[in-house]
Amino acid sequence: MKKQCFKCKVKKDISQFYVHKQMKGGYLGKCKTCTKNDVFERYNNPLVRLKIKEYERLRFQNPERKKKVYLYALKRRKLHIGKVRANQKVAWAIKSGKLVRQPCIECGENKSQAHHRDYRKPLDVVWLCFKHHREEHGQKVL
Repeated sequence: MKKQCFKCKVKKDISQFYVHKQMKGGYLGKCKTCTKNDVFERYNNPLVRLKIKEYERLRFQNPERKKKVYLYALKRRKLHIGKVRANQKVAWAIKSGKLVRQPCIECGENKSQAHHRDYRKPLDVVWLCFKHHREEHGQKVL
């Protein structure tokens, strides 16, 4: 089944639209690509960014929210115990001087993060800045 995006005016397969129960036909009127672009542009607007930051700060003051975040972190740590242990070992190695933080191997940025290619080798890391670390994991950089 095909549907036309009201924003880009291109007819696309229905799988290219988000499900939205309140919309006629059960799908959002604009395609996933246009929706993602709108969210990206909105999020990168400095004024909106400040509002979002303030909203999140106030939201985190709610005890129920704090508990949910805590439980999520516990669940994640149990699920990815290898990652957690590798990160802890790197942190300890940096603190004790066994490992020295290096600039990003891609761009030379001094503020870098340790990237593990294999979590079973916790001190075998590649140093990447935030942007390149996200790209390495296939994530979009906001």
